Amino acid sequence: ERIKYVEKLLGDSADQHAAEIQALKDAHAKFATAHGKQAKDLDSLKELHAHHATMGERLDYLESMLGDSADKHAKELDALKAAHARHTDAFAKHASDVGEMAAHHATVAERLEYVEKLLGDSADKHAQELQALKASHDKHAQDMDGMKKAQAFHATLPDRITYLEKLLGDSADKHAQELRNLKDAHSKHA
Repeated sequence: ERIKYVEKLLGDSADQHAAEIQALKDAHAKFATAHGKQAKDLDSLKELHAHHATMGERLDYLESMLGDSADKHAKELDALKAAHARHTDAFAKHASDVGEMAAHHATVAERLEYVEKLLGDSADKHAQELQALKASHDKHAQDMDGMKKAQAFHATLPDRITYLEKLLGDSADKHAQELRNLKDAHSKHA
């Protein structure tokens, strides 16, 4: 369990580092794309202003563009340095945690003894449950035998339906005859 915890901790740390490195790479690619776009923009501006602006104006414009770009680059560089420092601190913390866990780790003999005890307890519990299931199965088999014997004294479903049909048919015939007799008697009186 402790090994799994340590492995999980190291795996999580590695995953975090990989994610953060990918984020840095993405930021760098974005930065390179922005820089390339700025260079193209500068070239197109030079062409447009070649005939309209004086050399001093053009120089002032370029200095402001490069100054903005340098400021933006400096900010992004500071952000990258800060992210790197956070990664370094997190890695140092994880390394320290792993070292502490390794110091408190159980020996192989202790772990083996624990597993043997756990499996022994489990085997005893399973044996008891198996015995209880066998007893329950035997009782169920006896109950089923009793039900089969009791069922032998009952009429089958087709026999019961035939009896009910005969009884209802006889009753219907008897009622029909009585109804005819009453109608005949009534017609004689009417």
